[in-house]
Amino acid sequence: MAGKQKQIEYFENLLAKHGENYLALDWNNTEGQKLRFQILAEILVFGKKSVKVSLLDVGCGFGDLYALFKEKGMLASHRINYTGFDISPGILEVAKKKHPEAKFELKDILEEPKCPKFDYIFCSGVFNIRTADKETHLAFVKSMLVRMFELAHCGVAVNFLSEGILPICNREDLNSGRYFIFNPTEILDFCRSICGRYMLRHDYHLGDFSVYLLK
Repeated sequence: MAGKQKQIEYFENLLAKHGENYLALDWNNTEGQKLRFQILAEILVFGKKSVKVSLLDVGCGFGDLYALFKEKGMLASHRINYTGFDISPGILEVAKKKHPEAKFELKDILEEPKCPKFDYIFCSGVFNIRTADKETHLAFVKSMLVRMFELAHCGVAVNFLSEGILPICNREDLNSGRYFIFNPTEILDFCRSICGRYMLRHDYHLGDFSVYLLK
């Protein structure tokens, strides 16, 4: 994984600074985080299965996706068997403490040759933080998309920071180099190279888009 140790250090430093809240995961607010989760969850409308599904949350953070599913009653209504993977031991310990009934594991899917398969794989916010040069980071993103699609029986839902955010973003944040801004067309073109059924969602937030890769 590109800049893996740097990424772990980045989020664990945020955790030490901000404590167990959304700032430690580099979200601006919980509303935006939940909106992105809700858009990812809509893949269940288009995928082959919507009930009794196994779901992997890649880069699960504090398990906030699990918490939203629980709050909305989706764990029961869709009979979701949830698993969360993260590469940060510190972040994962918080998830386990907040949701002791859920399944969380310290795993990097690119380093797990015998990783189990799931009906759906969700990935929210993982690709927005860059800890390597641009070319290396983009290669990492593409390898993750390929790997997630390999591990999914029904589909993958993933989101990205969009170029649409440029007119409204904080220039200091933009110039910091820590965020990676994606061109939606370039990401969709790559997805089309690995997947015959796909959807681009750029209808919910000017600075964010999601892609569904469907089996």
